[in-house]
Amino acid sequence: MQASQRAGFALIELLVVIAIIAGLAGPLLPALGRAKEVGKRIACTNNLKQLDLAAKMYVDENQDC
Repeated sequence: MQASQRAGFALIELLVVIAIIAGLAGPLLPALGRAKEVGKRIACTNNLKQLDLAAKMYVDENQDC
């Protein structure tokens, strides 16, 4: 092999690949944020249901007091 030809990526090729990956990942970030918010909302609803169930069980076991 000649000195000008070498195996592997050149720095500019690596930067181009990173830029392409960043460009493709960019539109996904808002969707991930929305999914995280939906997950928090679901967890909060579940916690409220659990508190309601605990209160009902307490009342049932303590003669409606």
